[in-house]
Amino acid sequence: MSAISFNGELVHYEVLGRGRPVLLIHGWVGSWRYWVPTMQQLQAKYRVYALDLYGFGDSGKNPSRYSLEHQIALIDDFMNQLGIPKAAIIAHGLGGMLAIMFARRYPERIPKLLVASAPLFDPGDLDRRTPAGRKVLSSAGRAPIEQPQPEEFSSNAPTAMSASAAMRAALIEAARARGNGIPIPDTALPPPTPDDMTMDRAKILSASTSNPLMPILLHGNVQALLAKCFKKTEIFYEKLDVDSPKTDGRAIIASAASFDAGRMLDTMRLLPMQTAIIHGMDDPIIPVPSDDVWSYISVDKESSVLPITLPGVRHFPMLEEDRFMGVVNDFLETDDLNKLALRDVRWRRRTR
Repeated sequence: MSAISFNGELVHYEVLGRGRPVLLIHGWVGSWRYWVPTMQQLQAKYRVYALDLYGFGDSGKNPSRYSLEHQIALIDDFMNQLGIPKAAIIAHGLGGMLAIMFARRYPERIPKLLVASAPLFDPGDLDRRTPAGRKVLSSAGRAPIEQPQPEEFSSNAPTAMSASAAMRAALIEAARARGNGIPIPDTALPPPTPDDMTMDRAKILSASTSNPLMPILLHGNVQALLAKCFKKTEIFYEKLDVDSPKTDGRAIIASAASFDAGRMLDTMRLLPMQTAIIHGMDDPIIPVPSDDVWSYISVDKESSVLPITLPGVRHFPMLEEDRFMGVVNDFLETDDLNKLALRDVRWRRRTR
């Protein structure tokens, strides 16, 4: 077991192999552990690092470190302290969301990015939304103009989110989801803490905005999420359930509190590096992106964005499907995505 400390917080990681660095970042269910097969496959050519995010696995369980900004700072600190100037990132679920945001902030440090089962939702306005970064003609029909970039999810400085603050954010976002017609019963909301009693819960429950991720992660119950993916009799359930007691549900809830579907798509569109997006077509946690989402992400970026769906695969393509490693190896080795010979996968090439 290897560990490193940032500002007094323990961060666990494992490393294997020699060569160019590759960083693996886990999702909402599990820890670094489910990357072991991937690490074993890559170790011959790459030095592969897998870490536990705050609130997961054997890393620290301090709720003030569960915000997205602190998790992004963790990735930054990890690379800096281990002397990794740049690395390809392979990330899953929550890790995919963080990797997209990290790569947007530090594009020169991430030469390649592969995300699996990332939360890529249709915000409901793609038919009216101009893809971020797309050059369009001015009203006079002359010079092309660059579309404005989306707001960052938050400021560059990490924002401490205490346990009660995380819970309040979760309550607010759950209520907003309710306002958009997503049914969330009152019994699903966590009971109020003393700090929560200062809030006007009636006003919270009447708020409305769009956050399709929050209803999925509202309970912060890792075993409930795991049960959606596998039956208890399946070998993967047993392997992933080992980490359930080590997962702080508050870290799951906090990760969804500030999610915005439109900003996530626009952030991904603005990434300059080669990016592969893999999603299982039978994912029971994060639905497979719609055709409109695939088109929005890849329009004008066909040479740098590779959207892939895997039939018959659920939420963990790195465990369920041998084709995953084939895609990973080809993606890491090629300089031209158009030359990839992908077999038995659905390679999405669409225009808007």
